[in-house]
Amino acid sequence: MILTLQQQAQPGFFEVIGDRFEEGGFFIMMFILIVFFLGIFLLVRGIYLAKRKDPKIARTIILLNSIGLFALVLGVFGQLIKLIETLDYLSSFEDTTPRDFADGLKVTMLPTLFGAFVFLCTRFSTIVLHWVRPVK
Repeated sequence: MILTLQQQAQPGFFEVIGDRFEEGGFFIMMFILIVFFLGIFLLVRGIYLAKRKDPKIARTIILLNSIGLFALVLGVFGQLIKLIETLDYLSSFEDTTPRDFADGLKVTMLPTLFGAFVFLCTRFSTIVLHWVRPVK
C-alpha cells in the first residue's frame, strides 16, 4: 500500500516533459518540437528514397542538415529571450539571492538543450542517410 501511494505521488514522464516545455517557453519549445518531427519525416523519406535509388536523397540530406541547424539557432534564440525575461523579473525585486539567479539560468537553458538535442538527432540522421544512400 505504501509503495502504491509513493508511485502515485511521482509525476509521470509526460507531465515532467510538459512542465519543462512550459518553463522553457511554450512557443519556442513547440516550434523546436515541430522541427524535430520534420527531421524524423525527412529521415524516413530519405530512407525511402535510398531504397528506390532516387537522386533526390542528396537534397533531402541538405534539407535535414539545414533543419537541424535551424533548431539549434532557435534554441539559442529562445534562451536569449528567456534570459532577458528572467533578468527583468529578478531586477524587479529588492532582495534577490544567487539561488534565484541560478534557478532563472536553469530555466533559460532548456530551449538550448532541446535545440541541441534536435541538432544531434538530425546530424545522426544525416550520417544514417549517407550510409544507406546508393553509391554513384
